[in-house]
Amino acid sequence: MIVSLEKKDIHATLTTWIYCAMSQLWTLEKLGYRGYINWTEGLKSLSAYQDRGMFNQLPNMFEWYFIQPHADNNYSDIWTWEDMWPPARAIKDQLYGQPLAEISRFYKTHLFFSDAVENRGEALVKKYGIDFSKTIGITWRGTDVYLDGRPRMPIETYFKFIDQAIEMTPDARIMCTAEEDTILDPLLKRYPQAFKVEEFLSSPFQSKHNPERLTNVSGFERGVQPALMVWMFSKCAHYIKNRSSTGAVASWISNGRIVSLGHGENLGFPANTDTAEIEGKQYPL
Repeated sequence: MIVSLEKKDIHATLTTWIYCAMSQLWTLEKLGYRGYINWTEGLKSLSAYQDRGMFNQLPNMFEWYFIQPHADNNYSDIWTWEDMWPPARAIKDQLYGQPLAEISRFYKTHLFFSDAVENRGEALVKKYGIDFSKTIGITWRGTDVYLDGRPRMPIETYFKFIDQAIEMTPDARIMCTAEEDTILDPLLKRYPQAFKVEEFLSSPFQSKHNPERLTNVSGFERGVQPALMVWMFSKCAHYIKNRSSTGAVASWISNGRIVSLGHGENLGFPANTDTAEIEGKQYPL
């Protein structure tokens, strides 16, 4: 049986919906079904990315940025993220309760980028002269982090972990982005080999809204930003991040060394604010 996978929380973000869709797919496959990720115009897709021109070209928003894991859309049932769990109780554990190796395996075999994202990514690689084997990726989430019950993390928290990465890869450059303006200033001042990806937008300092909601670019372009961030940071030799769905998705398809600041590598919800997790081990911040 093929099931259409949908979601109702239209005010969320692209990578939050990816996070949910991958969990749905994992559960369906355990039940012997296949899933078709189906984000159609209006109340069945993300409100911030509504784009009539793009829907006219591709009626499924998911396919603007990613390739369907299973191409067949001849579905006979519909499961939304919010309503699917009663029929899924046959599966004792869900995807994010699995070992990190299983989460990563599933993402790497089910999440693939569209040509539009691949082409944009390659253009940025060329523009910034990026060699991912010698790149330390840095992402910083602020804005609505308070919704998870977490304090804002000072960018200085990253420094000792950046220093460790530089010890491992002395000729590395540091590719970075932050959700708010000026946050990266101390980092850029401390590390002359650091550069900011200017195409990645930031919100005003201390804004409570993530950047894609504060820009007047098209809906499609708003979604390109998180998709490209996943594409680029997943390729880095080292990736250091605080808690965000974008960072989590990037880390789960990465073959690099991942440093998760203030949260577990499986993006668990406990507000762990005083440790970093690296390769399954906890270290003080």
